[in-house]
Amino acid sequence: MKHVGLLLLSFALAGCVSSTTAENIATQKEMIFVPPVDILETTNCISLNQVRSTRVIDRIGIAYEMPNRKIWINRPKWGASILNDNLIMVTQNGSSRLCSGDIIRFLDRSPAGYRGSIALGPFISYSDSQ
Repeated sequence: MKHVGLLLLSFALAGCVSSTTAENIATQKEMIFVPPVDILETTNCISLNQVRSTRVIDRIGIAYEMPNRKIWINRPKWGASILNDNLIMVTQNGSSRLCSGDIIRFLDRSPAGYRGSIALGPFISYSDSQ
């Protein structure tokens, strides 16, 4: 199970290499490295006080880094098409937990302000085995 992520990634890249150079593939913003999966679990909620950092993955989802190099990836139920790393994420809820179904708003860095919202899906955990 540890190498499933890399195996799937290599199959996906095999189709890209024939039409593009490896250098171009490495510079695409959509490409992310998925380390071997140590533990694969899902949950509907994560604790906000455990979140060390977040990263928006363009048009895909949000990565939440937790203690011990554990990362929860959330692929939204809807709204992922607005996601890009130039947006400011605004989380407003009255709870110490972030859960599937919660709405996250995004603001543009320009004076335009509000960009859109997403509805969170379930969280899938990945941990670096190193």
